[in-house]
Amino acid sequence: MAHLYQMIINKYIINDARCHRLLSSDGVTTRNLVIEKVNGLLEGISLDTKSEAIMLPNIVKASGIAKNLDEYQYIICSEVRDIPDTNLYKKELQKYRIAIIASFAKLSSILLSRSDKDLQRWNNFAQILLTQISEILVKVRLKQDKHDNINKDLLKSTFDYFDLPESDVDRTLQSIY
Repeated sequence: MAHLYQMIINKYIINDARCHRLLSSDGVTTRNLVIEKVNGLLEGISLDTKSEAIMLPNIVKASGIAKNLDEYQYIICSEVRDIPDTNLYKKELQKYRIAIIASFAKLSSILLSRSDKDLQRWNNFAQILLTQISEILVKVRLKQDKHDNINKDLLKSTFDYFDLPESDVDRTLQSIY
């Protein structure tokens, strides 16, 4: 069976699926958090964040993080096509897009299990991912040289949490670009 990252790469990078949002309703500006089903990758789920907050207090924060991650996923998808393959940031942006999609796969399963403790853990790692993506996108737009200023161990633990072997993802993307 293919690893999650391989399925994401096949669907979103190699086969270049059209850009779309993973959320059809964000649970922040709307009452419901709705993650769209993506065959083989994401379980579709719809939750009323207000009523679920009683059993899942961390759903409010998760909805906000998910909304922002989905926005970055969409931005990366929209902008990465115009970046030359030789640009080091293209591979990096695609890597984080893969991580976002993997984070949604993890979020879906956590929401289905209704575990607030797991949701709190997802929030912590997803926030790290969100911060890193934000910093990289700013550097790309400002055309800055690549200077990573995140703790590599923290980044590795984040990728591990989302079931992404970072070195394998890097190798696969390197073979594409």
